[in-house]
Amino acid sequence: MDSNIDKLKTEIEQKIKGEVSVDKDVLDFHSRDTSIFKQKPSLVVFPHSSKDIEILIEIVNKYKDEMNNLSITARSGGTCMSGGTITDSIALDMKHFNRIKQFSEDNLSAIVEPGLYYRDFEKETDKHNLVYPAYPASKNICAFGGIVSNNSGGEKSLNYGKTQNFVDELDMILSDGKEYSFKELGEEELNKKMEQKDFEGDIYRKTFKLLNDNNDLIKKSKPNVSKNSSGYNIWDVINKEKKTFNLSQIFIGAQGTLGIMSEAKIRLIEKKKYEGMLVVFMDSFDNLPQIINDVLKYKPESFESFDNYTFKLALKFFFAFSKLLGSNILKMPFEFLPEFLLVLRNGMPKLILLVEFNENDKSIIEKNIQSLKKDLSSYKNIYMREAKNERDVDKYFAIRRESFNLLRQRIKNLKSAPFIDDIIVRPENLPEFLPKIYEILDSEKLLYTVAGHMGDGNFHIIPLMDLRKKEERDKIFRIADKVYSLVLSYKGVITAEHNDGLIRSPYLEQEYGVEIYNIFKEIKNILDPRNIFNPNKKIGVTKEFSNSLISED
Repeated sequence: MDSNIDKLKTEIEQKIKGEVSVDKDVLDFHSRDTSIFKQKPSLVVFPHSSKDIEILIEIVNKYKDEMNNLSITARSGGTCMSGGTITDSIALDMKHFNRIKQFSEDNLSAIVEPGLYYRDFEKETDKHNLVYPAYPASKNICAFGGIVSNNSGGEKSLNYGKTQNFVDELDMILSDGKEYSFKELGEEELNKKMEQKDFEGDIYRKTFKLLNDNNDLIKKSKPNVSKNSSGYNIWDVINKEKKTFNLSQIFIGAQGTLGIMSEAKIRLIEKKKYEGMLVVFMDSFDNLPQIINDVLKYKPESFESFDNYTFKLALKFFFAFSKLLGSNILKMPFEFLPEFLLVLRNGMPKLILLVEFNENDKSIIEKNIQSLKKDLSSYKNIYMREAKNERDVDKYFAIRRESFNLLRQRIKNLKSAPFIDDIIVRPENLPEFLPKIYEILDSEKLLYTVAGHMGDGNFHIIPLMDLRKKEERDKIFRIADKVYSLVLSYKGVITAEHNDGLIRSPYLEQEYGVEIYNIFKEIKNILDPRNIFNPNKKIGVTKEFSNSLISED
């Protein structure tokens, strides 16, 4: 072991209550998330409390001059698809921060820790018929640290918005080794903060001046799409109409580059009693904008999609999907029988749309579905199927949510390679945009699936690649260049939900221009002047650096 790391490990062990590990298996485990990258940390720390993290930051600051590359990268579920949770320095595993600290059914709110898995939180919300509506498709494997740090969204974001709309307060441990709470402040509260002669006051003074002085530029630069996890969220800190200032918005989606989250106060909504779904099978992209508009008129709870590759995968591995639904061996062959019959009768569709309605009155759902069916019946390139029951609805969402995991587990010698996995453009541009995307992918002879949030124009493209081959690895940034240039030519955004990480950070200056990128740099400098939090994400990342970390196994 490196003598500096040995000295660092010894001091951390002596001063904190949590565990510290340099065990090979532990380091190997923390060298990966669900991205295409691999980077082995020098050591892994498992803090037990905020005090442990505060002490760790003090130690890192102490050794920073001596060990210039020393830093802390937090991770919770480790499900990041952009390489946002890997490091060659200190990995901070938040597994002990796994509590629901407060739950209020009356106030529709909860206080959660970053290591709390969403699946465990959902068990509690289900008891009270509540839901956190910004959950992502990875809800069975992700934790709240990633949900907040990536500004996650999912199938209900069409109606309710993303994580940034449901976080009321964030507790963050910053680079001075102290814990602070961030929430929406009125003018008087903000002025009091800015009068403080300490690090917190300094942060408020500098960020207010930076964002206020550049308000017009920032307003003009806001992407005209419904979801964005790219860069720092500089657009929703100052609200001129309400006369408020909310610095928590900077940390949501910052991917742990500005501080360590210790807890979040989140809002919940009441679940509606009934659900129904119309499944629309399209054999071409013809009339897609009109179809989207027809669907959105009825204000569905969610409006999702997946492509023919994903559908073929579901039919090929229907036993695995049935198992996810808890089917017994006798029922499994019949679970997907309607879909097999549909394909036999009509051929393989190009795109499948899932239109879900949730209401407290069942008759409203039935009325909406029948009216929508009537509206869509005039289009010649579609056929439809009404989901028969809740289990039928669950089946289609399982295809939509679980195809990525299934790809990772089932395809031999090929690795799921999420590097163009989260693009978003205005829905009206999709008929022109999607064929161009397919043309790029097919010209590179890629095997891939496409799923997405149709109502938002947000698509997840997951190629399968043999990354042991150099010629395959060489495709990654070549394809990313083409795809992201296409997205930006339609004034879209390169990541709606999954964040920048190692894969998209090199494109931020191209996406926003030099002036906005410099504002991002200044935000990082104000909050993390010594660059101790998750470096090589967001700011100063080159394609060459990221390319060097692509895993070959």
